[in-house]
Amino acid sequence: MDGHTRGHTHTHTRAPVTDEEPPVLVLMISSHVNRISVEGRVRVLQYVPLRNNTKHHDVKKPSWCRLHQEDRVERVHVAVLEGVAQLHFYTHYSQFKHLRSKYTTRCTLAPSSGDLLSELFNCDLSAPDASAVSSSALHTAPPTADVGYHPVVQRYGVKKKGMSSYLLTEQERIKKNFPVKGGRGFESFVCTQADDHVTDSSPLFGLDCEMCITQEGPELTRVAMVTSKGQCVLDELVKPFNPVINYCTSFSGITRSMLKNVTTRLHDVQTKLVALLPGNAVLVGHSLDNDLRALRLIHPHVIDTSLLYRKEFGQRFKLKLLAEIILKGEIQSEQRRGHDPCEDAHAALDLAQYFITKGPRQVVECHLQDLWGVEPFPVNGSLNGSVNTPTASSLLFGHALHKAGLPALFLGQSDVLNGVSSNHLWRRHYWDSDKESVCVFRRVCQSYTLSVVQFSPLSEDLTKSPTEETHVLQQMALRLKLMCVLFVGPLPHTYTEKNIHTLLKPYGTLHSVRLLHSTHTLHAVVEFQHLEGAELALQSLPRLQVQDTVIKAAAPVNKLTLDLEASLAELQNDIQNSHMLYVCGLSWRHHHHDDLLQAFSAFGPICDITPTRASGKCPRHRRIKFISSDGARAALGSEVHVGNRTLNMCHTLTPPHMHTWTHTNPVTMETNGEAAGSEERTGSEEAEPAGLSCAQDGGLGRVMRRLDRNVGRMFRALQGHTLSIVILPGIRRDKVEYPGLCFIQVKQD
Repeated sequence: MDGHTRGHTHTHTRAPVTDEEPPVLVLMISSHVNRISVEGRVRVLQYVPLRNNTKHHDVKKPSWCRLHQEDRVERVHVAVLEGVAQLHFYTHYSQFKHLRSKYTTRCTLAPSSGDLLSELFNCDLSAPDASAVSSSALHTAPPTADVGYHPVVQRYGVKKKGMSSYLLTEQERIKKNFPVKGGRGFESFVCTQADDHVTDSSPLFGLDCEMCITQEGPELTRVAMVTSKGQCVLDELVKPFNPVINYCTSFSGITRSMLKNVTTRLHDVQTKLVALLPGNAVLVGHSLDNDLRALRLIHPHVIDTSLLYRKEFGQRFKLKLLAEIILKGEIQSEQRRGHDPCEDAHAALDLAQYFITKGPRQVVECHLQDLWGVEPFPVNGSLNGSVNTPTASSLLFGHALHKAGLPALFLGQSDVLNGVSSNHLWRRHYWDSDKESVCVFRRVCQSYTLSVVQFSPLSEDLTKSPTEETHVLQQMALRLKLMCVLFVGPLPHTYTEKNIHTLLKPYGTLHSVRLLHSTHTLHAVVEFQHLEGAELALQSLPRLQVQDTVIKAAAPVNKLTLDLEASLAELQNDIQNSHMLYVCGLSWRHHHHDDLLQAFSAFGPICDITPTRASGKCPRHRRIKFISSDGARAALGSEVHVGNRTLNMCHTLTPPHMHTWTHTNPVTMETNGEAAGSEERTGSEEAEPAGLSCAQDGGLGRVMRRLDRNVGRMFRALQGHTLSIVILPGIRRDKVEYPGLCFIQVKQD
């Protein structure tokens, strides 16, 4: 089942058409659903047991999924694995044999802000369905989302604020690698005469720079600064100190002849900027950290529009796209050779002023569809995602079950029901161990329409402090991230990051490239956007020769990646991946759906063709979903041509509900790396991470295996026609969240 795609495609997952009788029960999830909000998962748990008793309540049918022959579902079983996130499942993937094999549907969950079971039991059924869209909208409109969890709203709230509220804090500037006074590596940078008297009426200045590549790396070639009234107060060409290797003309517009007679140097520009900027000036730019590093300038009062208009999971919009959608104007025109820094600086300034004037709530509501690609809906009448407080006219879930004559069971160690007004209507058993809960469940589950089992929190099993838990989570996220990393080399000494992008783009979209000059010959650390790209490059590069040099690729080897090959083999055989292919190397001229359908239909019936995430307007990478795994295997064993190109392909390794493997990383609206080019340490510099201690790693593995074994025992005890849902709620710590995961399966006869 596909519960992941939130692109511009309108392809839906559908059951294959055959002459045989379809399964008794099939759960379908809209392919537009990216992740399920708190309200979405609560609604499906409420709807199924109460759907035949509409005269007693007003429970709404969830719109993000459809259950064929739903009248034959007799029971609902819910298991909640407290303290477990999606990150745990994919880090300890081999331990979850039952979850992987018995549950065919997975969806990413937005972590709950409170106790999931309290939200389920206390939810007012008469409240509007926050997760619903009309059935027709699923086929004609972009995906819906809970704007209460929108990254802009998460970071800035919903209230309109003054300009000073959008300045980056010192901690944020450090995390984003902005030059800061006293920072390591910035000792020789020039400081402006900035003071601390910044107010909402302080003057704004837009800044933009163009760079070239010299023998010592990027150097400044042009700088422009504009005022909030549109006046360009500085537009200077700058001559680099070192010999130029690449003028980057297609981007910068700078040529050798333009700089031939230029005498202005970096220190001249620094002097002018220090003189032009008042002490309370605020600099505005798009990815402004790059500009300030090129200027070797430190200024503490900054607004970065690439961080203002935030995306999920650390991605950034391009300035050209923001100007087109927000400002309704065109910059960086293809007819013009290179960028105009005055134009770019003015666009960034206008974007910041628009955001400040409108406020975060109005910006999100006005542009949620055309910029972020989703449609808004209210969350119980507001954007904050909170559940309504029950009133005298409310009908709580427990009361609705009681009115319908449906018995409900709760098993676990938690006293969550004590705070629920309908707690006396539930049959409750509290046990000291998960094993006891499972034993009781297997004896009595067939007597209840709804059964809920809450397993003990993971933190209780490992008795970790919050600091230790955070460290373990970070190391697990690092392990998944390293799966997408390759060392590439040796490379010709003239190679730049752009050459490496050109070399590797036939295999997949790159997340970041960093050259390693410290090795005997030139190498690079490359992080792919998708795991499949890294795997294809690893297989193909030993056959690639450039300028008499055979270029090879190698995965980083350390204690976190020793079992990488075994993990990849298991992912290929995953029930969600075995019949799906990742196809790359498409030309922009031959990326159409019909071309691929014709090429791959020879191997078996196809039910879905979708672009991978972050693959652009003309995607060069696609997912081909066959009805059976035989079709996928047949295609892999053959050469497939589209146009005049031979396509590269492999089994899909990224689960359908995930964007990338970094999707399991912690999501924070303030401090996480959000730029594709952020200066993150990867590969060799992480060859000896702090890692997990043997006791912790072994303890985690045992706990995961035990949880999975309990889930398997409960599933075997279920009668046919039971909807079984296993919830990994995810983790939220202050403003950092680790997404959860939901497993859904209808047990057949």
